Amino acid sequence: MAASDAVPRPTGQIFQTSTMTAMLEGVYEGTTTIAELRRHGDFGIGTFDRLDGEMIVLDGRCYRLRADGTAGEADPATRTPLAAVTWFHGEYDWRTEEPLDAAGLRTLIDGRLPSPNLFYAVRIDGHFDHMVTRMLPEQHRPYQRLIDAVAGQIISTHTDLRGTIVGFRSPTHMLGVAAAGYHLHFLSRCRTRGGHAYDFVLRSGRVRFDVGYELCLRMPRTQDFERAQLGRGDVAAEIEAVLQGRRPRA
Repeated sequence: MAASDAVPRPTGQIFQTSTMTAMLEGVYEGTTTIAELRRHGDFGIGTFDRLDGEMIVLDGRCYRLRADGTAGEADPATRTPLAAVTWFHGEYDWRTEEPLDAAGLRTLIDGRLPSPNLFYAVRIDGHFDHMVTRMLPEQHRPYQRLIDAVAGQIISTHTDLRGTIVGFRSPTHMLGVAAAGYHLHFLSRCRTRGGHAYDFVLRSGRVRFDVGYELCLRMPRTQDFERAQLGRGDVAAEIEAVLQGRRPRA
């Protein structure tokens, strides 16, 4: 359901449930419902209870793409262990007609940011020559750490399709709360393909982003979270490895 016009649409606010360090330690039980999440934004990304699906919140609708290939709108009663949403306005807006790979697009956006020290909600609508995505299978107790769960990822390569990249760019000084740098998901225009966006080539498209000045962070009220050894090890290396789908370097 699209957000009602009666719902306030503040500018520059990001609402997030839990943290990346909690995910690294296997805190996968959902605590916030999708219905509650949508009261805080119409745009964002995340995952679902026990990592059962990749989440894309786009134009007020929450989509769930599972490792078994099923896709559709998420049940509002479903819970999420990690998600971030905002009200998207598209404050910065331009088109690109030149092909760009993932690194080139990040460089292009970085060159237009007011500051590297803020959060940004990023949306790219376009025609992609190829898009490589991943999804993780549902996890079960006893939960393994995220770096180990990634070993079971399902990789898909899509070619010549239109769709939307949804995600955030987080500042380095917020590492651990979020993934420093870009964390992007993809949803096809037919709303049936996508997932965590690994690699891609954008043929042409529209690039928009908003600046995030305010972060509202909701911590899980669970024993798993309270007992987790958050922040241990090389957090930066593990987050990078998880986003890239590989083991961290020794």
